[in-house]
Amino acid sequence: MDSFFLSVALLTAGFSLLSAAINLLGGFYTEAEKADLIFGFLSLSIFIFIILPPIGFILKDTAPYSLDIIIKRVFIWTYYLLLSRFIEVYSGYRKKFLSLAIFFLAGLSYTLMVLNRQNAGFPLWGYVAQGGMAIILYYGITAGIYQVKNKQSKEGKWLLWAMALYGILLLGAFISGLRGQVPFFPLHLNMLALIAIMSIRMRLNSIEKYRLEKILHWRDTKWNLLVQNMQLMVMELDKHASIVYLNPYAREKLGYEKEEEVLGKNWFDCFAHKEEAALLKSVYQYSMSEEKPLADFTSHIRIHNEKKMIINWTNVLLINPDDSLKGIMCIGMDNTELVNAFEQVQLLKNELEKENLVLRSEKTGTTPEPEIVGQSDAILYAIQKSKQVAKTNATVLLMGETGSGKELFANLIHRTSYRCNKPFVKVNCATLPSDLIESELFGHEKGSFTGALASRKGKFELADTGTIFLDEIGELPLALQPKLLRVLQSGEFERIGGHQVFKVDVRIIAATNRNLDEEIRVGKFREDLFYRLNVFPITVPPLRQRKEDVPLLVSHFVQKYSARQNKTFNEISRADMQRLSEYAWPGNIRELINLIERSVIQSEGNVLHLIWEERHYSQQTAENETTMLEEVERVHILKILEDCKWKINGDGGAAVKLGLHPNTLRSRLKKLHIKRVRNREKSTK
Repeated sequence: MDSFFLSVALLTAGFSLLSAAINLLGGFYTEAEKADLIFGFLSLSIFIFIILPPIGFILKDTAPYSLDIIIKRVFIWTYYLLLSRFIEVYSGYRKKFLSLAIFFLAGLSYTLMVLNRQNAGFPLWGYVAQGGMAIILYYGITAGIYQVKNKQSKEGKWLLWAMALYGILLLGAFISGLRGQVPFFPLHLNMLALIAIMSIRMRLNSIEKYRLEKILHWRDTKWNLLVQNMQLMVMELDKHASIVYLNPYAREKLGYEKEEEVLGKNWFDCFAHKEEAALLKSVYQYSMSEEKPLADFTSHIRIHNEKKMIINWTNVLLINPDDSLKGIMCIGMDNTELVNAFEQVQLLKNELEKENLVLRSEKTGTTPEPEIVGQSDAILYAIQKSKQVAKTNATVLLMGETGSGKELFANLIHRTSYRCNKPFVKVNCATLPSDLIESELFGHEKGSFTGALASRKGKFELADTGTIFLDEIGELPLALQPKLLRVLQSGEFERIGGHQVFKVDVRIIAATNRNLDEEIRVGKFREDLFYRLNVFPITVPPLRQRKEDVPLLVSHFVQKYSARQNKTFNEISRADMQRLSEYAWPGNIRELINLIERSVIQSEGNVLHLIWEERHYSQQTAENETTMLEEVERVHILKILEDCKWKINGDGGAAVKLGLHPNTLRSRLKKLHIKRVRNREKSTK
């Protein structure tokens, strides 16, 4: 048995020395390998403990203990203290109270051993030492479980296996010692198992780390080559916007030959355009303080010869290994030439697209109907349907918004029908008084009512053999609708105050801007009359649905009204034409006519300038086009104001923190619609 113990001790000593050498070398020659260093010293303490004179062979383990025993056990206590520290560093699982408990029990057991003067059975200090070992065992198992739960499954399983075997062998040695027998499991065996298992794992970690470092180095090399040679500006800024790195392309664009000439400079102070510098700097500071990514944006920068460049920036946050914010990586594309070229093209385009009204008028002549100007699918479809029904006797119902040109389609239907040489009578039902509308439509006899001094024919009699156009039919009084229905059904009616039945042959075209289905639902229009009128419905499209016709309409009406005013206009600006095309036109063609006529009257020269009335044109689109940068600025200014309790001037005021003059800040507040609301610090738009 003694030879077995000696073999285990020598094997443990040899393995400990080998492990100490490998781990200490690995820890000293690589950065941040704390676990290797601790494990190396741990293995070294075991080696020294074993090579000192062995207990039982040379040294007698009886109280009072000799100086040799006391010195020898210094290294075993060092081993246990380093073991708890190794578990903490290896796993990242830190429990301070467990570390303190192990340290306390190790010190207490060692003190009790030194003070022990009588040798009586298993000593008290031995129980205390075993308690410390039990805590180490518990610490190792909980640390391994922690690693498994936190996506470190491999490391955790190795630690669990090592601590499990360590615990079994330690328990065997402890039980044998309590029985007073020669331990079947010598203390060296559990040390050997722990060192062997964890040494293998540490070396596997080193191999894996070396492999990953090679991959990372390869990727870094590729990235560096890409950054050094790409035709994009790559810049790294720290948290204070100081330049940490610029790639060669960026230095060339900024006009610097050496990197040292630009490193350390504040980007916004040195290169941002003066009009944007303060704003961009405050937005950057806000982004860094909140650790939020800076959104992509376009900015102007100034270079050494005071030229301006327009750069589109894409930004990425940089994070340190300890998860703290390092700074930001900015990748910029120089769009100066592109923007300048675009502006030049736009300028030339504006010149070319100062809408040539003469050319437009030539195109207008190609429309199917001279009175109806337009070439859009919507208007051509309505024209085609009108011509299709014109050759028949069918009743037509024209539907469309006010000012969309329903009367023009009524003219088209009559003009292309076989009744074109017969009477065409137009009646606007909305303009006739309710007490006279029956007389207007059907006529009256002499003396039928006060003021009826002679018999009079109604519109239906006048339109006999021709066409009658009933505009705004939805305005027809409910009491008169049955009489109109009779005319539609049989062509018969009676004059007011008369008994003679007149029979007429009239083609009826009705028009309305109302929703007759809704009028029927609320009881303002007869359903049977609606079905008589709705034989062939035609929807006249509103101007907003045929915006491609706007240039033709503008040209047509400009020529028409400029001739009346003895003026000549050949051009209209592209901006005005764009504005005309984007407008919603609630008043349709009628509103466009009013705008053109007013503009013709007030414009001078050959270029027509549109004269908009504010109530006719909403600036909503322009006002709502707030860039993302302005929105970030607004949020940042609000935060600073709230932090300063809405103090603007003086020390600790928002103007100082933002780096702005107080008056400039007030202007920004007014522009961004920021104001302080009573009892609450917020803004309203």
